[in-house]
Amino acid sequence: MGNIKYIGFDLSTTGLAAGGLTEDGQEVFNSIPMKGDTTWHDEPAFDLTFLPSLFIKALDSLKKQGFKFAQEGGLSLSVRQHDMVLLDSDGKLLIPALSWQCNASVNEVKELQNMGAEKVVGRIEPRLILPKLMWALKQESDLKNKVSSVMTTGDYIAWCLTGGEPRLSTSDALSNGLLEQNTKKLAKETINSAGLNSSWFPEVIQSGTVVETVKAGANDKWKDSAGILDSWKVVSGLGDNHAGAVGCGLSDLKTIVVSAGSSGTINRMIHPSAELVGEALCFEYYQHRLLLLMLADCATRYSRFVKEFGEDTTLDKLNELAQQAKPGKLLYVSDSYPNVWEKLTLGEKTASVQSSIAADLASLVQMMLAEVKGEQTPIERLVLTGGLSQSEHFRNSFRKSVSQKRDFKIYMIDRQGPMAYQAAALGATINAMVGVGIYTDLKDAARELCPLKSI
Repeated sequence: MGNIKYIGFDLSTTGLAAGGLTEDGQEVFNSIPMKGDTTWHDEPAFDLTFLPSLFIKALDSLKKQGFKFAQEGGLSLSVRQHDMVLLDSDGKLLIPALSWQCNASVNEVKELQNMGAEKVVGRIEPRLILPKLMWALKQESDLKNKVSSVMTTGDYIAWCLTGGEPRLSTSDALSNGLLEQNTKKLAKETINSAGLNSSWFPEVIQSGTVVETVKAGANDKWKDSAGILDSWKVVSGLGDNHAGAVGCGLSDLKTIVVSAGSSGTINRMIHPSAELVGEALCFEYYQHRLLLLMLADCATRYSRFVKEFGEDTTLDKLNELAQQAKPGKLLYVSDSYPNVWEKLTLGEKTASVQSSIAADLASLVQMMLAEVKGEQTPIERLVLTGGLSQSEHFRNSFRKSVSQKRDFKIYMIDRQGPMAYQAAALGATINAMVGVGIYTDLKDAARELCPLKSI
């Protein structure tokens, strides 16, 4: 076992994952269940006082695998987007962090839209920090007088580890209505016009650049984790969508990445100046933009089928049965199973569900192709990843569905090791390595850490 040199933390709704690489390139990974989920005024939130214990548990779990930590290294974070942290003048948490699941600020979104805020900060939705902050301050009359700092959870963790001046990472801030879309500067005028105080927000820093180094004595509650990672460089973090795309190897304008995983996602890079139809969600992607379309029930649909019909059969065996199924017997399956479902063999049922998901993802690819008006850099290849991509039947179904409209070169991620399907943790690791200068750029890192094979 070697010394861990680079770590990518992925803080999701369900767990904290810690992945990374040792000095000699060995891949490491572990994940622990999330703690602290709670509510605030009946809205979903997270108690962040649990974070120090979660992080030291994640680091200790890697130690138990036999790994040690290098004296100097680089770390970065992928954090669930839209978490909102409010601190008082002493740096203490005022309320639990309202999560992406909090959609209470419907009226505040309308207020911002009516004042023309979307022309400056982009599309505004209830889960974003800008309208959520407006809503939160209305719930408790004295809260506004207590607020000293507002930031994302990822930036809060970086500040706790380093003890320096807090920073607002562009990746998450831009997708929360806090920055001007054209300049990536804090949208001070919009924030102040919304009845908020722009001085509450930290100085903006480009994601992927070094914030500061970890200091063991910076924060007493974080002393255990900071002691292990003392002197490590903290690279400004990414929102989870951004990190997931990095972990899938997206590094050029001619590629679409299709992930058939927990959520079926379609990602592509675009120039910031590209004119869009508006169907896809748009996030920062370093100096570019990231477009996202999602098949939210991708894994849910398949997991439901496996639990109901194939619980005693391994996933590998189901894939084998699907490959043997007769094409003429397959049915399209979405929310419910057709009346003739029981007449199908297990292989035909498996193949039906897989090919249905493949067809739906292929439809989203077509929608993504139409998203950029006056396309200047045509898409040349599709990269397939995620758990379902391991099925030969699924791959063949996807290839057939997309080729009905256009002939692409299709590849799949050819990764091994514990982070093979942990795109966000891998993306955070890559972000750390590029940020500290191990790789010259994202393309260089993707070429080595996200190898491809043609299918």
